[in-house]
Amino acid sequence: MEVVERLILLLSIFFTSTIVIFSSLGERRLDVYLSLFILEYFITLSLHSPLKRRVRLYFNIISIALFLIFSLIVAARVIEILYGVWIWRLIGF
Repeated sequence: MEVVERLILLLSIFFTSTIVIFSSLGERRLDVYLSLFILEYFITLSLHSPLKRRVRLYFNIISIALFLIFSLIVAARVIEILYGVWIWRLIGF
């Protein structure tokens, strides 16, 4: 099994287990799921570091997008904690 195939297999196992565990606990917030998916992605990617150059380029593009999404989620939570304002309601989501 190649490195990329093993990476995708592990990501699918981690994502599925996250969905099963949190849905059984009754979690309904989308930002919790997205945050954990992104963290699992980065952890799994760091454990499978020797990737081909072209594959690494694709994963770097995905990583930048996911990091921006994760930063938005964290910033929204910090604003909610500090100011008591749910920022997604102000934006219209």
